[in-house]
Amino acid sequence: MKDLFFKILKSDAYWRSAIRLAFLFLIVICLLEFAFKCKFSFECFDEGILQRGMLFNYLRTRILLGLVYGLVMSFIFQRRKIKETQK
Repeated sequence: MKDLFFKILKSDAYWRSAIRLAFLFLIVICLLEFAFKCKFSFECFDEGILQRGMLFNYLRTRILLGLVYGLVMSFIFQRRKIKETQK
């Protein structure tokens, strides 16, 4: 199990997949939040985040969530791919 973990972490495909999934997650979650919370109104976003000085915290949390999601999901996908090829 330990060897599989390090094999996945050393894989370039894992890191490309993790970054791609993190970026896509970031875009999707921000669009969904903007659609449902602000109903596509920039004034709501401006009042809720920009005027209160929360832009840095907003971006930091979204990027962190995206990275965690990308790393976990890419690990699961890579592990599944390796186990399927071993069978």
